Amino acid sequence: MDESVWHGIPEERFRLYRQWVTPYGYLCGTYAAAVFLAYYQDHIDESIIPKAFRKKNQRDLTAVTEFLRMVIQPHGMPTIAWQVAHGLSRYFDHFQLPYRGRATIVGGWQRACKRIDQGKPVIIGILKPLGSTYGNHWVVAYAYQETASGERFFKVHDNWGNYRKVIPASWVNGTVSLP
Repeated sequence: MDESVWHGIPEERFRLYRQWVTPYGYLCGTYAAAVFLAYYQDHIDESIIPKAFRKKNQRDLTAVTEFLRMVIQPHGMPTIAWQVAHGLSRYFDHFQLPYRGRATIVGGWQRACKRIDQGKPVIIGILKPLGSTYGNHWVVAYAYQETASGERFFKVHDNWGNYRKVIPASWVNGTVSLP
């Protein structure tokens, strides 16, 4: 694969969310889910977030993150893939939306690339023991690259202010997506 070629969603589509930053603690699962849903609303299905919470292309995410925090991280504690996916499913059930969150704990590269090739972002968990300089964290992947030497990378919105961060795929321990 050509080292200079990224496959996936153009990074400029995530520019709107660059200021969506986890304010404190361990709320990265909630904030990654908010970016994920906002992207879906802005580019795939406008009805995925009720208009009372956020209108398409709106910069404010306060109402979305407050609700997601209740269903994903009510105690503000760190999360695993299943909790983020289950929280998204609870969100969808509450608003009677035809979606379900899906978690994987193995095969992160394959799952993420499959969804990205479909034009859909993926929430990915990264771990400090796997080399993550962020520590344990949730980000939204939207592009991938595999070099000629076999190195793999994702381009992500990191919810710490960088919407075009490049991270090694080897940091990934799980994914959350929509089937």
